[in-house]
Order: sequence, then structure tokens, then C-alpha cells
Amino acid sequence: MLPALVEKTMYLLCSSLNARISNIESVYLYGSVALKDYIEGSSDIDFLAIVRNPLTQSDIQAIVAAHEEVEVVIPNTGIMGAYILFDDLENKQNEISSLLTYYDKQINTNGLGADINPITWWILKKHGIKIYGTDLTFNYDLEIASLLEYVISNLNSYWVNWINRLEKKLSFDNLSEQDINVKQLDKAVEWCTLGMLRQLYTLKEHDITSKIGSGNYGITELPEKWNRLIHEAIAIKRLQTNRYYKSQIQRLTDLLAFLRFIHLEANHVYNNSIDSLNYRRTLTQ
Repeated sequence: MLPALVEKTMYLLCSSLNARISNIESVYLYGSVALKDYIEGSSDIDFLAIVRNPLTQSDIQAIVAAHEEVEVVIPNTGIMGAYILFDDLENKQNEISSLLTYYDKQINTNGLGADINPITWWILKKHGIKIYGTDLTFNYDLEIASLLEYVISNLNSYWVNWINRLEKKLSFDNLSEQDINVKQLDKAVEWCTLGMLRQLYTLKEHDITSKIGSGNYGITELPEKWNRLIHEAIAIKRLQTNRYYKSQIQRLTDLLAFLRFIHLEANHVYNNSIDSLNYRRTLTQ
């Protein structure tokens, strides 16, 4: 059963699309909704609409009108997604022939905000929820090596940039409690702690989990000294008001230390995983 806001939003979107365009084959949900961890006010509603033929200008205008109707009736739902041909499923973004995105309340013909990556294809095939149109069979292969390669590359680029920014902030001379924006640090604690834990989970377990799922995994599997930070990240994600730190400097210090720890651990796990996968290949050759 879908969360009420998700069901209401997607019913309206699909009804609005159906009234305006005949090119939509199916609409599927992925992301936190598909992973059964949607939090209203905190999670996005992620969708993929599979189209029969490349979108015409008339199709695009109809899609724009449909999303405008949804935003008027149900504003600020955090809905985002893409319109894509079935044959382009599993492809890399730069290989996709026809890609339209809805991101930041705007239709984009250049793929802006597209969530097109191996994680998306993994969730769609294993957990995707059809909410409109034809039941599709996703026959594309899911190669664990490709998934792990994407995750470690993302960790060593996007997430390392976060580590570098936090290091720069913490290195300021005479940094005081008043120098730290609490709301910004709240976001960093939630986003980085749970985000990097998701990377570690995938590298170790060869599967995908939600942000809250990764937090619970971290509490169970990692040294107890990180529990306070992880509990704080989960509370923020759930929009709860309880906090586990009095000092913002200590919270920032612990966050940075945790991210460094995850970075090293994740690379160690990745190297071991690739060695193991390569060894298995040699046995089957």
C-alpha cells in the first residue's frame, strides 16, 4: 500500500497525463517509495515513465501541462522523475536517445536532474512499483561489478568533495559554536552520514537499501562509537526534534571523522570484493 500523499500525487499525475498524451506505456516508482522507506516531507517521490516513441514537441507540452496541474493542486510534494524509451532502460545517461526529466518543478529536455545510474536500474528491476499502464518485464542484466564500480566512483568523487568541504570548515582558525549554521549542519549530518552508509552497505552486501535502512545497518555493523552520530542522522531524516549533541563543533568533528572512516572502509571492501569476483570468474572459465 502506497503512502497516502504518494498515491494522491501519482494518481493525479497519471490521470492528467492520460488525458493529454497517448505515448505513455507505463509509470513506475522507484527510490524510497519502492524501498518502503518514504517519509513525507523528507523523501522525494521518484518515478520513471516509459514512453512508446520518442517524445514530440506536442508530447512535451502535454507533459508540462500535466506537471503544472499537479503542482497547483498538490504543491511541494518533491516529485521528480524521467520520461524514457523502454529500449534505453539500463543505458548510461549519455547513451540515452530520448530523455526528458522533471526536476526542481521544471521540465528539462537536457536531462538535468536525471537520476539515471546503476542504482536506479537495480531498484527498478527488483523493487519497482507499477502505478500506471502495462506491466513490464525488465530483462536487462544486473551486473554486480558494474554496480560496485559506480558506487566506489561516486564515493571517491562526490562524497570525497563533501569531506574536503567539511575539512575546510573545521580548519578555520578560532572556529566557534556561533560560526556554525545549525540547520546547514543538520542537513550535512543527515545527507552525508546516511548517504555514505548506503554506499558502504552496497559494497559489502551487494544490494541496495534505503537511507534509514543504511542507518540501522550502521548501528548494527559498525563500532559503537559511531552510534550517536547515526542516531542523530536518522532523527533528522525522520523530521524528529530530538538531538544527540550539545556542541556543534563536536558534531562537525565527529561527522568528518565518520566520513573519513567510511571512505577508507568502503575502498577496502571494494578492493576485496573485486578480487573475489575476479577469482570466481577464473574458476568458471
